[in-house]
Amino acid sequence: MMRRSRPATAARVLTTLAVSVVLGGCAMKGDIRTLQEELRAVAARQDSLIVQLREETLSTQDTLRTQGDQMFDLRGDLNRQLQQINQSLVRIEAIAGENQRGLTAVRDQLANMRRASGGIVTPPSTGDSATIAGGGESLLEGGGSSDELWNAAQAQYQRQSFNSASAAFQQFIEEYPADPRVPDAHFFLADVLVQQDRPEDALTAFQEVQQLFPTHERVPDALFRIANLQIALDDEAAARLTLERIVNTYPGSSMAVLARDMLENMG
Repeated sequence: MMRRSRPATAARVLTTLAVSVVLGGCAMKGDIRTLQEELRAVAARQDSLIVQLREETLSTQDTLRTQGDQMFDLRGDLNRQLQQINQSLVRIEAIAGENQRGLTAVRDQLANMRRASGGIVTPPSTGDSATIAGGGESLLEGGGSSDELWNAAQAQYQRQSFNSASAAFQQFIEEYPADPRVPDAHFFLADVLVQQDRPEDALTAFQEVQQLFPTHERVPDALFRIANLQIALDDEAAARLTLERIVNTYPGSSMAVLARDMLENMG
């Protein structure tokens, strides 16, 4: 009996061990499957986050690109407005300077008349010194002084009587070629052509300013006007060369600042 019970006991032990091993193996496989599922879930969440981040990045880039384009357009508008303001200021300064010189000439004339008449002043007649020409425009004929002719030309220019202004400036140049205002007269003649919508003729006239008077203070202004006319005439390559000349030759001038901005806008 003792011999038979030992094999039975051994068999039960082996069975218990086998069951334990099988159960343990099943438990490890279950844990591995659970871990794999969790890893797959984590990977899926990461993929979802990456896709969302990519979409947000693209959206941000589009927004920045749009804002950059808007800022570039705004800067271009501001530069154009600045150019217009600067051109207006140049014109106003020129007119103000000529008005001041005209007032000085009138005061000198009155003073000379006082000295000549012993203190009795008779105002000069404007009707005798001017002639109605070409549809009612007033121009001085021979016998007037350089100041009188210059003031007449400026008056016509300010009234936008451009034909009469052009004739008066041309007459001033012909009668007083040594007057220091001759370069200004050439500049105004060129500007009159712009106002008359004659860009090719205006371009030639402004080029004459910088060719005839290369050291005059009007040259940077004339070059800038040339660049604008070249752009208007679709000659951007020539305009770029003109703007670069302003920047390199007149770096401290206000025209150089505008020229740099225009070059940046041209790319």
